[in-house]
Amino acid sequence: MLYEFIQDGIIEAQEAYRLVLNAQDNINRIVFIDATFVLPNSGENILDNYTQSHIPDALFFDITKTIDEQSNLPHMLPNEAQFAAAMSDIGITNNDFIIVYGQHGIALGPARLWWMLRGFGHEKVVVLDGGLPAWEAANLSIVSGAPQICNPPSEFTAKPFNKKLYATREDILSILDSQLYPIIDARPAARFDGSSPEPRQGMRSGHIPESHNIPSSTIVNDDGTMKSHEELKDILHNIGIDIGTEFAPDGIITTCGSGITACALSLALYHIGYDSVFVYDGSWSEWGHEDSGTPIAKTA
Repeated sequence: MLYEFIQDGIIEAQEAYRLVLNAQDNINRIVFIDATFVLPNSGENILDNYTQSHIPDALFFDITKTIDEQSNLPHMLPNEAQFAAAMSDIGITNNDFIIVYGQHGIALGPARLWWMLRGFGHEKVVVLDGGLPAWEAANLSIVSGAPQICNPPSEFTAKPFNKKLYATREDILSILDSQLYPIIDARPAARFDGSSPEPRQGMRSGHIPESHNIPSSTIVNDDGTMKSHEELKDILHNIGIDIGTEFAPDGIITTCGSGITACALSLALYHIGYDSVFVYDGSWSEWGHEDSGTPIAKTA
């Protein structure tokens, strides 16, 4: 049963609750992790939100704290040792079945941690469809309190990051001429077409030439749950990508502002059965920088 959920990528609240109720000591421990991410100008404090309301026994993971601190780009992947230490610090082991959730729904932070765990070799992970609001809507219990402290840390081991899930600036440059893989940008339409300025200083407006735009907000419903298979396939069809046909591409690259929302597109593609997806980790923070020298396009 766990394998079926892993293959789907997401799990509904009632299904997750049933897993917890039926968990046995001789199978994987089921662990919830709040991996909420909000934009810097949101004014929200995700730790305060967690302290006030979270799923019972859920752990707390701040994506903005587990990054490559040597990079001048935001939210870049840490190395395997840093990621392993971060997971060990909150008590995760390699045997755990992890259900990642967000305070506002399925996209952004939860999808990023789902992608990171898979990339570092931990396949036993799914994302809670609709996040905390869906859990509450199902009349399941919520608790308050500060994050648990794991002392001593657990012993989580991470593998070198799977290159089949990851793309670099050089990878993007190499395919611009060949158009080998389509590139999908998860930023809002106004930022993609260049009519709206970027929120970060020193950034140009526009997008990677020949890339497509699927704003991350369009792949979720108003309640924060993932749209249906048919709706997701229609969204892709509208930009010329037909999953599950002879015309399906051999690979897809997802990008966004800083590598976070691109993972939501990757999760959506995985959910409908397509797993050959590379996240451009540097995303527009790297490509769109005024000093990058990379080509850009505008449609505004």
